[in-house]
Amino acid sequence: MYSTTENAINFVNSQTGTSLECYRYDFYGNTEPYYVSECSEFWTEFLKQLNIIKVCEIDDTTCRPQYKTKEQVLQEGGTQRNQSCSHPINQMKGYVLNDGSIFYIYYMPTTGMPDVHVSTFFGIDVNGVKGPNKWGYDLFYLNLNKKRLDIPTVAITAVCELIEKGGQSAESLLTE
Repeated sequence: MYSTTENAINFVNSQTGTSLECYRYDFYGNTEPYYVSECSEFWTEFLKQLNIIKVCEIDDTTCRPQYKTKEQVLQEGGTQRNQSCSHPINQMKGYVLNDGSIFYIYYMPTTGMPDVHVSTFFGIDVNGVKGPNKWGYDLFYLNLNKKRLDIPTVAITAVCELIEKGGQSAESLLTE
């Protein structure tokens, strides 16, 4: 799923000739780290690269699991990387791919338009409804990120990370 995500990001970047303004710029001392002016365009093009077979609306629990909230995970001994991260994956529209995985994009509810994505945050459930549907096992919350302005955008857990007890971060799974 990570490879699918990176391939779609790279395709969008190559089609536009540059990274669209939809990323967190992870530069030390940067006071305005989020660039979201082109997120709607980015996510529209990104979703075209996925093999989506079904869209699960926010309140449709028939095609998507309900995941533990941040509070439940922490109460059960899990961890989080960022205290202010709300992990609203249960309030995200889900895009089910042909392999059963589910891709979630967070939109800013202040826009009042659930199909206009103006955020760099997204979630992936690598095996969808099969389970275990646990943070740090098959469910990961990621962020579009840049370390330098002259390199492409990548997906990492730079801001939010929620891990249920015994789970691992996306980075640790990718680097093992």
